[in-house]
Amino acid sequence: MKKRLSILLLFISPCLFSQYTETINSNRPGTSRGAFSVGRDVLQFEIGGNNYSFTHANLNDSEIRGINATYNIRYGLYLENLEIFLNGSYNTRDIIDNYKYNISQKENFLAEHSLGVKYLIFDPFKNKKWHSEDLYSWRSNKKIKLTDLIPAVSIFAGGDYLFENNIQYDDQFFYLKQENFGYQDQNTILPFIGIATQNHFLGKWVVVNNLSLENFGSGYNKINYIFTLTHNLSNPRWSIFAEYQIIENDIYSDNFFKFGIANLVSKNLQVDLNFGGSLKNTPSNSYIDFGFSKRLDWHRDKLPIDRKKLKELRDKLKQEKKTEKSNKKDSKKVGKQNKKQSRQEKKQIKKANKPQRKKFLIF
Repeated sequence: MKKRLSILLLFISPCLFSQYTETINSNRPGTSRGAFSVGRDVLQFEIGGNNYSFTHANLNDSEIRGINATYNIRYGLYLENLEIFLNGSYNTRDIIDNYKYNISQKENFLAEHSLGVKYLIFDPFKNKKWHSEDLYSWRSNKKIKLTDLIPAVSIFAGGDYLFENNIQYDDQFFYLKQENFGYQDQNTILPFIGIATQNHFLGKWVVVNNLSLENFGSGYNKINYIFTLTHNLSNPRWSIFAEYQIIENDIYSDNFFKFGIANLVSKNLQVDLNFGGSLKNTPSNSYIDFGFSKRLDWHRDKLPIDRKKLKELRDKLKQEKKTEKSNKKDSKKVGKQNKKQSRQEKKQIKKANKPQRKKFLIF
């Protein structure tokens, strides 16, 4: 789960130095985006399927029931704090119109797909003074500090694309309303931009907030706010979450409550189950969802570079090379001198050992 402490290291040492964590960091089973990316050279798939139903009291209890298959693909780019994502869904549903035509029809279609990027602009966990163990005080490590209220912050942006105009403005009953109120169709491509914050408390609680502005240029700009609270259980492989979401625009407004549980099967695989709905009856909504997240991990840590020390090391190696070259030159010169001296010594020895001729006197 995004936001969860599967093991203690997940939110202590790894987060101090990079986005990458030892265990999978998934956005499921919630809807919000965590502030942190999956990490450089990590490819992650988050897949789910849900069974849902909507009933609208103002449309004579017209009903929509269906199954929705969702996917989210995330990849960490060269920069640790940069992530690209692609998500979308395939929908099959039954529409029961009790308002005007009293008919029932079945639809199968590709729903909205989104492509975007997320970039971490502030990471408080890099400050060791704020987020480090106090070796002299057990109590200080077990209470919320003021610095815990400072969140990690990321921004995200991208565009939504509709293959078919079947789901409009997140409203399952859009076409029934359009016939009566004359709402215009949604544009095929619509941009979005948002901000995500993330706080960690007491080693087991994580709070994520998302605020985004969507549907630019449609005439029906949408505000989407999501609050997610995650708690890691005493068994670090299990975590639970609760989520509240508000959607506001001129065509469709709603609020949703969601609850779920996730299990860490391995460091690269998570499974989850969640359910939820809305409290209002225009429409009322309920769903149950099951999914999993799988990580393909090609991440390799890059050690931090101290440029000053690197320059000192280069200068040292350069000086050593220069000294070695000078020593080699001096050694060669001394060798020549020794060789010359050796030849002279050999000549002197040879001359000294040469037998002298006897001299005879002639009278």
